[in-house]
Amino acid sequence: MQSLQGIKKRLEGIGSIKQITSAMELVAATKMRKAQEAALSSRPYSFEALEILANLVNFIESQKKKIDEPLLVKRPVVRTAFLVVTSDKGLAGSFNGALLKTFDDYLSSRGFRDLSEAKEAKFIVVGEKGADYIKKRGGDVVKQFTKFGDALSFSETEELAEFIMAGFVRGEWDEVVSISSNFISALKQTPISLSLLPLDFNKIRKTVLDIIPETGRYSGLRQAIISRRTKEPAEYIIEPSIEEAFRKLIPLLFKMQVFHLILEANAAEHSARRFAMKSASDNAAGLLDELRLVYNRSRQEAITRELNEITSAIAAIK
Repeated sequence: MQSLQGIKKRLEGIGSIKQITSAMELVAATKMRKAQEAALSSRPYSFEALEILANLVNFIESQKKKIDEPLLVKRPVVRTAFLVVTSDKGLAGSFNGALLKTFDDYLSSRGFRDLSEAKEAKFIVVGEKGADYIKKRGGDVVKQFTKFGDALSFSETEELAEFIMAGFVRGEWDEVVSISSNFISALKQTPISLSLLPLDFNKIRKTVLDIIPETGRYSGLRQAIISRRTKEPAEYIIEPSIEEAFRKLIPLLFKMQVFHLILEANAAEHSARRFAMKSASDNAAGLLDELRLVYNRSRQEAITRELNEITSAIAAIK
């Protein structure tokens, strides 16, 4: 049986761990609430902006006009850029593991098994965990972004969106695919893969419907969007021209899409970390209770043994 001193040291160690995990749980809970609110409040704006652009596309098609916008150009895919969004830090449960498994599965489905030999695959990584993982496998990380975990403003993600757009326009990659986590609820986060470039409004519309929660806040938006499509599309009076409007709106839409993607990933990360830290705190509390019982039982046994020895010694003297 372990000595009383050894059990006491274990109690002190586990007590310290519980204090740390409890503090991390409180921090994660605070960040989670802010990130969730940011992600949820940005959804209506994203949905409405998409509907406006979709209506404009329908109008252009009905007028048989052609818009010269580089982000809409589809070309034969030779080089693919993957945007991988992970966390900078660990202690988030299965958050990074599940996302990187989805990443591996998607790469395998596209034929990218050996990253060191896949010269046509480029990687743009948000988060240190993803960058370390890809670099160890020999992948070509062309750009790495960190400290996005608390990003709550549009300007904080503009550099990322502009870097992706610039590479696509210059022809450095022919398509952009993102692997990130979508926030469903505080207990559920889902890794998803999205085609970001070239922009395809039908795909974006489908993505919007997929990420709308089936229950809870904003769940009614799904039916609202579907019902709007059965009506006549809205008509817009655009000045100076629809071409000029598209040149302004298309890059803005992409930046907004990237911003919303980061917000969803942040909400998912902080939710996963809070749940992981709560589980760790609960496990530590349970282990402390068990060790206290073992400590008290061992201490009682030691006291009883000492009393027996004293009683035996007195009896022997008499």
